[in-house]
Amino acid sequence: MQEIEQLHCRNTFELILAEDLTHKERRSALESLIFLKEKKDGTIKGRACADGRKQRFADVYEKGASASPTVSIESVLITAVIDALEERDVAVVDIPNAFVQTKMDDEKVIMKMRGKLVDLMCAIAPEVYTKYVTIENGVKVLYLRLLNALYGTLKAALLFYQKLVRDLEAKGFELNPYDLCVANKIINNKQMTLTWHVDDMKISHVETQEVTMMIDFLRKKYASDGVGEMTISCGKKHDYLGMILDYSTKGEVHIDMQEYVKKMIEEFPDKIEKTATTPASNFLFKVNEEAEILSNKMKEDFHTFVAKGLFLCKRARPDIQTTIAFLTTRVQKPDVDDWKKLKRLIMYLKGTEDFVLKLRADNTRLLKWHVDASYAVHNDLRSHTGGNFTMGKGTIYGKSSKQKLNVKSSTEAELVGVDDCMPQILWTNYFIGAQGYETRGTIGYQ
Repeated sequence: MQEIEQLHCRNTFELILAEDLTHKERRSALESLIFLKEKKDGTIKGRACADGRKQRFADVYEKGASASPTVSIESVLITAVIDALEERDVAVVDIPNAFVQTKMDDEKVIMKMRGKLVDLMCAIAPEVYTKYVTIENGVKVLYLRLLNALYGTLKAALLFYQKLVRDLEAKGFELNPYDLCVANKIINNKQMTLTWHVDDMKISHVETQEVTMMIDFLRKKYASDGVGEMTISCGKKHDYLGMILDYSTKGEVHIDMQEYVKKMIEEFPDKIEKTATTPASNFLFKVNEEAEILSNKMKEDFHTFVAKGLFLCKRARPDIQTTIAFLTTRVQKPDVDDWKKLKRLIMYLKGTEDFVLKLRADNTRLLKWHVDASYAVHNDLRSHTGGNFTMGKGTIYGKSSKQKLNVKSSTEAELVGVDDCMPQILWTNYFIGAQGYETRGTIGYQ
């Protein structure tokens, strides 16, 4: 009811009589959905969405015309390390009802509500909605034209992104051209940095007062009407994009995903009673062509937990990247051997579930990369690349991937490995430079 009332109060849509729509418009109308989500504190949140799949299959947009940028994990970790180095005050905010506050462009998007949702709308304001209700196949239906963006519509994220950028640029922020979800502004001769993923934003500046003023600016822009409340995290620990950013140790930021790891272990279909000392054995890359293929249910579980591991290894646990890199190549046709390798990974996580990634920068002027390759270790005799970026302590960015071509020697494999990492090496230099930090260059250890 709170979610429905919010849509009503924000004038999210314009009501349309069914007879004013063509048969084609009624058939192409997007279905309205309500999702219920249990938050970490146990409260239940409703979220109204439009089933935008018809838009996705209609080919009405050119590629990129509806895509919204999101901050890269590399940008989040690099800026977090700099936050710790400069001892900045950090806050994380969740902008409420972000999409619904964004006006649609001139595009006409028709949505329809059915059954119980129609009853809920009529309960909110019967004098407004009742006369627009029609009956189709014995079910109540309400047709609406979206005036505000809604979750599920193809351009909702992009429209909100454009609105947010306009607001930030009007306040004097400049986007980093190498990540369009990172913005900076010099305030009192010190840099304020914002990073955001849709409506989740990290704010940092050495002066707490400036961080507070920025939060007040966002609150006035996006949470001043009393319909939604901004969630704000201040202090030394922040839950951000599935990670706990912990600044409790001076000069360091710890990336903590212990709860995520514990949940992975608990939800794994096989009971995990033992632990392993490494994420994989020497036989990780070996493939037995005669091994039994997994059942459909186990295939789904295999895919799910490999995806969970991929999310984890790119953030707090780079130590499992090599194992995940191999297992991702097996998700289409996993066999019983692959399941054993996945189970060993879970056993390793059980023995190391209290591990956190500790990051620190010695300075911002010297960037260090370590790149290595293992020659002809895969079943098709291709080699494997490993790369690691650090600014002093801990892996800010890690890469582990199968090489895309066969080579004739270990020397050639090493050269291919460096080439595999070179795009990220260059991007890192450009990104940090655009943040205003002049680097002396990059040292590559091979």
